Amino acid sequence: MAANVSVTPGRWIGMGWRLFKEDVGNFILVALIGLALMNFSAFVVTGPVFAGFFLVVRRRMLEGRTDLNDLFAGFSPFIDALLISLLTAIFMLGGFALCIVPIFIVAGFYLFSYLFLVDRKLSFWDAMESSRKVVAQNLIGYTMFAVLLALLNFLGLLLAVVGLLVTVPISVAAVAAAYKEAVGFAYQPVEAHGPIHIP
Repeated sequence: MAANVSVTPGRWIGMGWRLFKEDVGNFILVALIGLALMNFSAFVVTGPVFAGFFLVVRRRMLEGRTDLNDLFAGFSPFIDALLISLLTAIFMLGGFALCIVPIFIVAGFYLFSYLFLVDRKLSFWDAMESSRKVVAQNLIGYTMFAVLLALLNFLGLLLAVVGLLVTVPISVAAVAAAYKEAVGFAYQPVEAHGPIHIP
């Protein structure tokens, strides 16, 4: 893991936006499929869908291409991904019982959980704990990152929900950009397409 990483939420979101613009059509398609799956499953598959979305973004960042099959690869660690989504939701509800601020602290703590799950192949609890330990190094910065992501997706929700097809991919890409800097991808691409460089 990288040490002394500068936590720059605005820059990471900007990187997410630039990555999104590189392949708008496929990212919107992935978001459309993912949101539809979550909606029709009463959000039971939220965890696996996000795990898959991070795999899509990771390949785009490291190989310079998008593979829609990666979305469904997120269902491979189904139970672990499901448990991450359930436990995060439970912890956030506990935070809501106190006041609004702890919700964003909890959201910040577990920003990287799905990436630790699919990139480092950790169990759900180890993935959550690894994310928490990284975030704890700069809790205020990562909490602000979580707040900005929440505001971004709230804006997407206000735009007749269709906005989520844009804001969700940007958010996932932003978190992946942060993970790449704060932790570093364990995955090494085998195909020589070349990584996407996001200034």
